[in-house]
Amino acid sequence: MINFMNVIQIMEQKKTEFTPNDQLIYQKISKDPGKIVQMTTSALSDACGVSQPALTRFVKGLGYTRYQDFRADLIAWLAEQRTQQMPDCDHLEYFSVMNQLLREAEKILTDSYMRDLVCYINQFSRVFTTGVSKSFQPASLLETLMIKTGRFFHAVPNDNISELSDSMNENDLLIVFSVSAKHSLLKSLSGSAGKIMLVTVTSSHPYQELIDRQVLLPYIPPTPEESAVSPVLFDMFVEILCRYLTH
Repeated sequence: MINFMNVIQIMEQKKTEFTPNDQLIYQKISKDPGKIVQMTTSALSDACGVSQPALTRFVKGLGYTRYQDFRADLIAWLAEQRTQQMPDCDHLEYFSVMNQLLREAEKILTDSYMRDLVCYINQFSRVFTTGVSKSFQPASLLETLMIKTGRFFHAVPNDNISELSDSMNENDLLIVFSVSAKHSLLKSLSGSAGKIMLVTVTSSHPYQELIDRQVLLPYIPPTPEESAVSPVLFDMFVEILCRYLTH
């Protein structure tokens, strides 16, 4: 990964070599890098008016293997800028927290871990997704990113979970995104014939026996509920998961 102090400098150095698509991406990032790091690859490519492959070519032209690596270094650069501007600030700034979370997530979501997870998901003919509150966004994103593959991935609103629980069979998987894993939604899944995979940042919760598989992502103390970046981290996990599911 490139040193985060150079990420902006590298774009400046290479901008004379940029294609028209590269220029569109460069201008969007330069205008508001803080907003960019909160966007998914699909959202950023749409905002720039380019394709996702064009975005991939852009970051590879800067020396990065993946867009996630570029975004991680951009977040780190932003955190450094905020630290320099507020040297006496004692609390963790948003970008500093995000940078730390990305580093911790990278240790968890290794290539072997993701391949094993995809093997598990591929056992099921139908995959449903849902999420509690803000965590419904990654559930919806997973459905959107998988549409073009022709595979069955369907986001289900919380209000319909009880009906879904009753109708699922052993060939169905429900992926639940929940920061705290304490919502009553999980309790309503008791007795379902389908399998449940929980994506959370909470290791201790009362629904361990209901869960067939768990993805535990990092968070910054004191509590997962107070970690404002958790839903964003869920989106990043979904993007990485989809890359493995489609390749």
